[in-house]
Amino acid sequence: MYTRHIIVALALLLLVPTHHASAQSATASARTSADVQATNVPPQAQQVAADVEDTVRRFRVGVRGGIGLDPELIDFGAHATFGPIFTSSLSFRPGINFGVGEVTTAFAVNLDMIYTLPGATRATRWAPYVGAGPNFGLSHRGFSADIPVEGTDTQSRFNFGDTDFNAGFNFIAGARNRSGMFFEMNATAYGVSNVRLLAGYTF
Repeated sequence: MYTRHIIVALALLLLVPTHHASAQSATASARTSADVQATNVPPQAQQVAADVEDTVRRFRVGVRGGIGLDPELIDFGAHATFGPIFTSSLSFRPGINFGVGEVTTAFAVNLDMIYTLPGATRATRWAPYVGAGPNFGLSHRGFSADIPVEGTDTQSRFNFGDTDFNAGFNFIAGARNRSGMFFEMNATAYGVSNVRLLAGYTF
């Protein structure tokens, strides 16, 4: 009886260190493989990748795209987010956007302040927000027409267009996910009046 217990105890003592050593050996092997892969990348490339990743995280760079309703445009752009400013709910989100339509082409610089509505926490899946800020943009409206040349069978193509500088004001309402995705409605008044429905991602 006692002999059986002694044998079982000795077997456990022999197996546990072996299992622990095997786990340590596997971990060391994985680390060695990762180190070998890391050394295959030139140090300059590693530094550039680290700098880009650090910049994206620091400024919370994002992209967005959607449609403009009036005038009808395909809209896309990029932004960065700085904050919190003064309070944990307030941040500064400058950005640029381009709009391309059948008649209108637009470019704008946005200097928006974003306010996250109270009640949202880190555990909240979607956080609603509102925002506002000045908008400075260029818009080009143009069209072309074929006009017959008198006395001939040829046609002359004339282009009628104008480019305007406009200053307006953005009004924003949207919601963002903890993953970085967001949806918003962005309306511009006083300049090139437009309503845009946008979706985007902040890294």
